[in-house]
Amino acid sequence: MILYPTETVYALGVHVFDTQALHTLYQIKGREVGKLPSWLVRTVADIERYAVLSSTAASIAERFLPGPLTLVLPLRDSYIHIDGTSIETIGFRITPDPVGQQLIADFMNEFQAPLTCTSANRSGLPTKSTVIEICAQFKESAVLIDRIIDDGPRSGVPSTAVRVIGDTVEVIREGGISAEML
Repeated sequence: MILYPTETVYALGVHVFDTQALHTLYQIKGREVGKLPSWLVRTVADIERYAVLSSTAASIAERFLPGPLTLVLPLRDSYIHIDGTSIETIGFRITPDPVGQQLIADFMNEFQAPLTCTSANRSGLPTKSTVIEICAQFKESAVLIDRIIDDGPRSGVPSTAVRVIGDTVEVIREGGISAEML
């Protein structure tokens, strides 16, 4: 598991197709298994490899990615989650943070798969802005983090999450990008 910076908050990353790593991610966060983490990728072309990008979604991606946006899209192929359910949509992130960009470029070059991009906090608790605060929040579970990339404080403002199915746009969570901007 990797603790890494994005342009918004620190995130926890594991290989999205590694079942054991996903279990560990849910364990450290104290998160319900049914709540899916977003996937960090390098480019919109990477998103298109896994998801259906309608013209509306492509317009939003062109305007706001890389940036503080999680774009929830229908998957090209069903993805069987660790709880055995078939997942039809997933959120995608492309960070403009140079450290995060280098991390995902190296990761995808090595593993040919996305990295999870979920906020580095215990479920239900506030997202902290520094690595020291994050590790303190995880307490003894912090030992589950194999690699920590500390690049200074982050804003603590999460990405805006938007579901786009065809031409239908639904703001799931407003963050750095307002609904009006979309």
